[in-house]
Amino acid sequence: MINKKNITRVLPIALNGFRSFLSPIISIFFSYIVVHFFSKELWGNFVEYLLFILITSVIINWGNKTYLMRLFSQNPKEIIANWQMLFKARFPICLIIILIVPFLYGINTSILLIIWLLSAFVQNSFLSVIFYNRDYIEFIGIELTGFAILLLQLYFLKTNITLLILLQTYVIAMLIKAVITALLYSKYLRFKNIKINTKVLFLSFPFFLLGISGFLQSKIDVYAYSLITKGTPLGEYQIISGFFVFSQSIAMLLIFPYVKNIYRMNSKSILKIKKGFVIYGFLLNLLVVTFIYFSLLYFNIKLSLVQLIFGFIIGYPCYIYSLDILMLFKKHKESLVIKISAISLSINFVLSLTLLYLGYNFTGLLAANAIAQIFSLSCYIYLYNKKTTYINLS
Repeated sequence: MINKKNITRVLPIALNGFRSFLSPIISIFFSYIVVHFFSKELWGNFVEYLLFILITSVIINWGNKTYLMRLFSQNPKEIIANWQMLFKARFPICLIIILIVPFLYGINTSILLIIWLLSAFVQNSFLSVIFYNRDYIEFIGIELTGFAILLLQLYFLKTNITLLILLQTYVIAMLIKAVITALLYSKYLRFKNIKINTKVLFLSFPFFLLGISGFLQSKIDVYAYSLITKGTPLGEYQIISGFFVFSQSIAMLLIFPYVKNIYRMNSKSILKIKKGFVIYGFLLNLLVVTFIYFSLLYFNIKLSLVQLIFGFIIGYPCYIYSLDILMLFKKHKESLVIKISAISLSINFVLSLTLLYLGYNFTGLLAANAIAQIFSLSCYIYLYNKKTTYINLS
């Protein structure tokens, strides 16, 4: 007979696991559909818009997810008030970005990108609430609904697909996801006033720096490549990079829903978890890299052994230092994480451009990313040996 208590424990873990992998898998599957049924060139051109939205979304998010998760844990009675305060403070930043868009793109493209930005702003604003409450079923339902709508549009418009139509279908799916999310969490949108407290922007600024440095650390090679090439080659490398960023993020995806519990653990308990991540992370990363190799064959992309080794190095260090990052957060030493991320992404960017100039192409980009990860790992090992990370934790 199945123990109900065990089901209660296992179900959230299973749902979180599915939730963690759902968004990256949808992104990968979407790129496969575009490449397989239309063209790599179309995907490569779409990636240029995607890169713009990704970087601007990080800016308008302003570190809200990580900042609010910690704030919710510290003050669970003021969740709605704290959420609204940061939402109102971030909205003017979103408006500033929106005003810039028409100066960069044509009218039709600008309208679609503005809707995309607003949709991303709304949906991403609720991620802290979703993860804190562990509303995994709601998150999964929203993501699957949006993807189903995207697929239906592509099916009915497949004979007339252009870059603008592809952008339109994606934006409509994003808009519907944002509307559903807003309706589900409508109580958070019942503002008592429209007063903006800019102080909260300064308080969350370290988390913004963490967010943008972390994002650029994982995407700077793609941005570097976009400075040199467009179209099909950019689309191909974005697919490769997307897979390895996915492998890189698995450790934190597994940890993130339990952040509030981890923050309350003592150092001995955390170190036990860390040892498990180091051992099992190695094996899991081997499986992930193998999966990536065979998956990329469906995109007519075949990685060499050297590229796969670099890919493994890109993913594995995250299993070793992810908990270290959280412990530095707990001790309010975010500045150390920011410095490491900033130096790492600088190394990645400079090496990417240098190796591209020398003609190493995809291999050079993966090598730059791997070297940057080794640097980050070395820094966290140094901090661990200095007892900076775990000492004096309650």
